[in-house]
Amino acid sequence: MRIIIFADLHANVETLVALNMVEPPPDAVFFLGDAIGYGPDPAPCVDWLRRFVKHAVRGDHDYAIATGGEFASPPEMAPLAQATSAHTLRMLRANDLRWLAGLPTTQHVEMGGAKFFLAHSAPRNPASGGLEFATMSDDALRAELDGVDADVVLLGHTHVPAIRKIGDTHIVNPGSLGQPRHGLPSATYALWEDGNLRIKHIDYDPSITQRKLGLMLLEPHVETRLSELLGKGM
Repeated sequence: MRIIIFADLHANVETLVALNMVEPPPDAVFFLGDAIGYGPDPAPCVDWLRRFVKHAVRGDHDYAIATGGEFASPPEMAPLAQATSAHTLRMLRANDLRWLAGLPTTQHVEMGGAKFFLAHSAPRNPASGGLEFATMSDDALRAELDGVDADVVLLGHTHVPAIRKIGDTHIVNPGSLGQPRHGLPSATYALWEDGNLRIKHIDYDPSITQRKLGLMLLEPHVETRLSELLGKGM
């Protein structure tokens, strides 16, 4: 069984096209939140997710845009989240917003002989900032996972890919498909294949998405920073 896992699409439809080009149809797709925000194409991204994703959870951008709540972006990204929210709302339909608002904050899924736990950020507080589990002590990470019954814990939000194992549990962040921040512009996702986990990279061309930023009616410094993130991954 093959399961594609990705997070933080952020309205970048070009990365979905790239994903479709490099991956044959999987048995299932898991999405870990933040379909929208920052990027130019929220509507086609939401439409794709609604059609093809088997299990999804809500990210803080999805929540904030759909309900008027607060973003959980890091301080340096919060102004960009606010600056792009008007464009996102212009592009989305009422049923898109209802779908985003109705997504659960966590999911437990059993598939392919494994138990998966899905959340956008930290398991104990899915609406909080992301869990930087790659650098946590074993004891601190065990405390975060206390009460989570899963073979594989799937988390997003940080935009930085990582895999770690504590006991018999794998903790995976697939990074970001739509706005990488790991120091390279490559889109990242995870692949679970018959119990084997891998982080995979797509060296797609971000220039199309970068040009679309000019149609979002953004302040020049916001457009420049978003373009830089797509081009450099940092």
